[in-house]
Amino acid sequence: MATVGLKDVYFAKILTDDETGTTYDTPKRVGRAITANVQPQFNTADLRADDGVAETAESRGVTNVGLNTDDLSPDTQGYVLGKKVNSDGVLIDSEDDRPPYGALMFRAEKANGAYRYVVLYKGKFTPPETNYETKQETPAFQTPTINGRFLRRQSDNKIGAQVDEDGEGVADGIVDNWFKSVYEETPEG
Repeated sequence: MATVGLKDVYFAKILTDDETGTTYDTPKRVGRAITANVQPQFNTADLRADDGVAETAESRGVTNVGLNTDDLSPDTQGYVLGKKVNSDGVLIDSEDDRPPYGALMFRAEKANGAYRYVVLYKGKFTPPETNYETKQETPAFQTPTINGRFLRRQSDNKIGAQVDEDGEGVADGIVDNWFKSVYEETPEG
């Protein structure tokens, strides 16, 4: 079903990601959502034999994300982009900034009013291009778009997950807890 809305964008820093598992910080709201453009990349190759394509192979690349919000507060830029907010409350832009890896979570309203919840497990964002414009007769809002690249986790090769709240067999509490901690698959057994 088609989506007709977007809201509640959160980011949770990765604390650890290795063969023993992945742990995250508590998710923090990024800003009020305008757009999230998620573009998975796939590379393909064809093996040609006997004057035709005999085999094809695919390889998953990174997932590019363009995230546009109403604003990125200094605290949000510090958390998501690895910038420093000094004791004077001033956001410092430095050559030493190191954006952290983290999970991106959001929800999109579907045409029937139910929500689709999405998480991308491991990625980092780059600082936004900043535009300023003088006032005109008709105001023109300038909003930031940050671009990120998401990849598989080291712990389990997972890239992301999504669930529709009106889907069959959705376990109790999944959507209620979506933004409280990063969703992890329940071990079967």
